[in-house]
Amino acid sequence: MRILMVAQMYPWPPVDGYRQRLSHMISALGQAGEVELISVDRHSIGAERVEPPAVTGLGKVSTLTPGPETPMRDWLRLWVMGDPPRRLIAVDSYELTEAVLRRLESGPDIDLVFYSLLDTWWPVHEAMKNSRTATRSNDRIRPVEVVDFNDLENLSLKLRRRNPPRFTPGSGPIAHLRVLSRWAISRGFDLIDERRWDAVQRDCAAQVAAVVVCSELDIERSGCTNAVVVGNGAQAPERIMTDRMALQTATPTMLFVGALDYEPNSDAVEWFVREVMPQILAKVPAARLRIVGRNPERVSWVGSQPGVDLLGLVDDLAPELDSADVSIVPIRVGAGTRLKVLEALAHCIPLVTTSIGSEGIAVQHNIDALVADSAGEFAAACISLLSEGELRQRLSQAGAELFRRQYEWSRIEADLASKVTSWVEQAQA
Repeated sequence: MRILMVAQMYPWPPVDGYRQRLSHMISALGQAGEVELISVDRHSIGAERVEPPAVTGLGKVSTLTPGPETPMRDWLRLWVMGDPPRRLIAVDSYELTEAVLRRLESGPDIDLVFYSLLDTWWPVHEAMKNSRTATRSNDRIRPVEVVDFNDLENLSLKLRRRNPPRFTPGSGPIAHLRVLSRWAISRGFDLIDERRWDAVQRDCAAQVAAVVVCSELDIERSGCTNAVVVGNGAQAPERIMTDRMALQTATPTMLFVGALDYEPNSDAVEWFVREVMPQILAKVPAARLRIVGRNPERVSWVGSQPGVDLLGLVDDLAPELDSADVSIVPIRVGAGTRLKVLEALAHCIPLVTTSIGSEGIAVQHNIDALVADSAGEFAAACISLLSEGELRQRLSQAGAELFRRQYEWSRIEADLASKVTSWVEQAQA
């Protein structure tokens, strides 16, 4: 079986949630057949690009130079007059599209094309509408197509619209007016694009063999009858700190890990520092919050707040995980499943999360984690875990067992490999 993976980012090193999922999807596909990868060579700030690792089944890897973002003055008219969400028309996908079409029209037949995100499927299928693609030789086998939605973008925008504007503490009225203006304009775009993403998702599902989402909840929300679950996971760590009766160090320590240029993460950090941290310090004055993630300048003001260590990227995350007494996931917007929740479970770290932060993951309040949505409830949950060794021990052990049962990447990869084989066999029957 020949499989073509099409991705909008180069996956190695897998330094963020998208690249981690992508790298494991490639590993899964490699268990089902020979994989070719076409990706755009975007790599994360602060992470040096590395060569593809030795992955079973992975063959040719083609990387393309990213096209420039289209200026707003150029895409705005297309957006007003057309139907696609702005993200789909604001990025130059010409090189990626041409590379995919060339491969489909030449070389050995591809049995299955796996598109990572709608951002790769949509421009290819727009291009397929022209005469050049329509006149392809009839003796080519049309491949099975599968699209990994990962997140439901319409849901992400719906949740994002609920959040009020975020003002930097101490900023003046002019700065507030600028923030408010940008917020109002972006939410106006979001309202329209929410509906457009829903339409694009449904249109895509109607044209492909299957669309992939992260949870059963997202199947229901998508409205797509051919949606299937391929969940997120985590790698089983080589060692974990299983004794949680005592604090890991003399300082009660909370940990947040996430890219700080990603709005759900930056919103979470700012909300926690502004609304939750003061309540924790009132009860546990020695408590510290350590924040790890790229682009810390996006939330630079939090680094000067009491009890907060804004670290940015670190060379080795292991010491931070080892010293953490509580992992926090105060996410209030976004969709999909949170890899940071699964990482905490895998490392046996007691967890406090919002209900949105744990959506699609089978954690239960006061069994595997503490789930809290208001600032007061979240602060009380953190205080309880920082203060009560037996609670930390009970939740962390249950969370680690949940991870082993359901969320190891090896299990998820094997399941996807089986699905891929089934999709192709059904198409060829």
